[in-house]
Amino acid sequence: MDQETLTSAQAQLLATIRERADRGDPAPSYRDLCAEFGWASTGTARDHLRALARKGYITLGGGRARQVQLVEKPAAVARVRLLGRVVAGIPEEAVELHDGEIAVPAAWLGRGRHFALRVSGESMSGAAIVDGDTVIVREQTTAQNGEIVVATVAGETTVKRLDLGRKGIRLIAENPAFAPIDARDGEITVHGVVVAVMRCLATTAPARPIKGRTQMTHRQPQRNCT
Repeated sequence: MDQETLTSAQAQLLATIRERADRGDPAPSYRDLCAEFGWASTGTARDHLRALARKGYITLGGGRARQVQLVEKPAAVARVRLLGRVVAGIPEEAVELHDGEIAVPAAWLGRGRHFALRVSGESMSGAAIVDGDTVIVREQTTAQNGEIVVATVAGETTVKRLDLGRKGIRLIAENPAFAPIDARDGEITVHGVVVAVMRCLATTAPARPIKGRTQMTHRQPQRNCT
């Protein structure tokens, strides 16, 4: 259920409570609020706080100002199609696999259709896109210079940064171990622009330490995120 609209005074009061919370300060007392807003009576402060509580923006423990707690609405979530794997390395033939859907913050998406792809390879590591990540892609057939795109060149698909320079259209890796991919106009098909990257840090199983001493290993744990 949506929260009710606030009056100007209630909105200012809520902003003050949030600012104090962000600084780590305690909630204001009735007298604090009267001094800040020029209210003559603590009853005015109490009434505004009760209105905020009634409209769902705060809770009042025992009705006391010092026990005010903010009520934040949960972030909106959207679901996008997970279409399989894209190579961040040497391009290879694309195989579209419908792997269901994944949930992402709606604020990442904006307008248009979106899809998700799991990344294989390390050619975009300089752009913080590494093997095992999931990229969220806005579906479109054009892109601006410098954007990270999912594109097909000569029947093979990859994720790279688009370079529209004097040397023509190029797909640039963010890893010096990978050479740029040159493509004449008409040889490249853009499928979308990367708008977000998701990474799972969970492992299949935690390492079991040896009792009484610290155990270190350089083996890369496998991520197991669905």
